[in-house]
Amino acid sequence: MKRSLQKGFTLIELMIVVAIIGILAAVALPAYQDYTVRTRVTEGLTLAAGAKAMVNEVATVRDLEVAAKTWNDQQDGRGAASKYVNKVEIDDAEGIITITYNKDNVGPIPTDATLVLTPSVNLSGSNFTKLSEVLIGSESGSIDWACGSVTTATADARGMEVNVGTLPAKYAPAECR
Repeated sequence: MKRSLQKGFTLIELMIVVAIIGILAAVALPAYQDYTVRTRVTEGLTLAAGAKAMVNEVATVRDLEVAAKTWNDQQDGRGAASKYVNKVEIDDAEGIITITYNKDNVGPIPTDATLVLTPSVNLSGSNFTKLSEVLIGSESGSIDWACGSVTTATADARGMEVNVGTLPAKYAPAECR
């Protein structure tokens, strides 16, 4: 009696492999999409580094209005911009930096979603004061930045005032959640 050897896979084995691949794809694709959006959002913080440096420098000369106007007049009145960022602007009264994202290039975020960077001056190690209040007084200290998306838990935990942005927290860096 001659016995034949099985060659290839059975239909059940193939269905199991396809099901496993489908489950992995269902989990991996949304995670990858969130990752790519977070990467694009980080570019806004990179662009804002120049604005932060300008505000830090202004703290020594105490002329925030001139610095904000100089920054905001760049790139056709958008401060700084890129493929993923529509504008990075400095508020001339408070020194608050607002990063506005380009929904068309970033991904599934609200139109004109923003991250807001709020400067505070660390006067005594754990006591933060708004930059605008320090500029009218004679105190000095190091500037620290609070970042806000739709949530501000990190800044709140540090005892810092921060304005709320409109970027969903799941796409914001940890410091901005």
